Amino acid sequence: MTSGIVATTVAGALLMTIAPTATAGGLPSQAERTARIIEGATGTQDLAAAVPQNGALTASVTDESGVTTTARAPKSSAGEIEITAPDGSVVGLSLPQSRTVEGSLAGAGTTVYTDAAASTDIAVQLTADGGARALTSLKDANAPAQQRYELNLPAGTQAVANETGGFDLVRRSDSDGPDVAIGAIDAPWAKDANGKDVPTSYKLNGSTLIQDVEINKDTAFPVVADPKVSTGWFLYVKFSKSEVKKYESKVKYAPGGAVLCGLLAIPLASVACGAITGGSLTHLAGVWSSAAKYKKCVEMKFTLPGITPIPTYIGAKNYKC
Repeated sequence: MTSGIVATTVAGALLMTIAPTATAGGLPSQAERTARIIEGATGTQDLAAAVPQNGALTASVTDESGVTTTARAPKSSAGEIEITAPDGSVVGLSLPQSRTVEGSLAGAGTTVYTDAAASTDIAVQLTADGGARALTSLKDANAPAQQRYELNLPAGTQAVANETGGFDLVRRSDSDGPDVAIGAIDAPWAKDANGKDVPTSYKLNGSTLIQDVEINKDTAFPVVADPKVSTGWFLYVKFSKSEVKKYESKVKYAPGGAVLCGLLAIPLASVACGAITGGSLTHLAGVWSSAAKYKKCVEMKFTLPGITPIPTYIGAKNYKC
């Protein structure tokens, strides 16, 4: 499902305007200046309304047709962003801090942890789709070009690299059913002070997500960078080659939607895939047959009711196993 956590810089719109934090001399505080830099890179259109919550500095609750996702920003840089998906799964992401700093809400809704690492401010934004972004603002050439985030995933869930440069958060099936992607880490991005894209990439070392930012003599500081983790309103289901072969005849000759709904051992599955009918079902059968013939895997994407118009079933495609 899709709702998010991001590491680097992002912004959003609150239901109420928050007055800028100022110093005694009337000038913007460092947190406010950092928030402006970050929000300049990310925009503020997708920020969620953040509210106080026990154990967190701010939290946002997204409710669509009774399906709820909660995102939380930690009180200090030593804490972790947490996103609770509609099925109760919790995804956590630590911040790349080297010293503990209390957070402060600034700008249009960005939580800033000032100087939480060498020449680096860290920020968190809660987004209106039920996600969150963790951002870094690299202030000068002394800032570390590599940021490390610890992933705290639900039991049985792994981060699997995808073709976009990001990762799918995949819950491995312990039965006869398919693996299910409960969330994703979007492809990384970074921008310099002139709005120019800065090359950046991810790698995964155990549970540590590492973002490398390629800084050189021509880089204009500050640089804002961002990984995003989500667990929200989309449901991605991946069928292995053997599963595609195993269910080929059932999908082709039986009510495929009902067959696949029965395979999805997750909450909301029957709701999410119940509308696979008519032309969508014919398309699914064709894709499935082709995947079986050429020994490919199949990925399916569903949306939850109330989020996008029907058909709930969006499509199926071959994907790299």
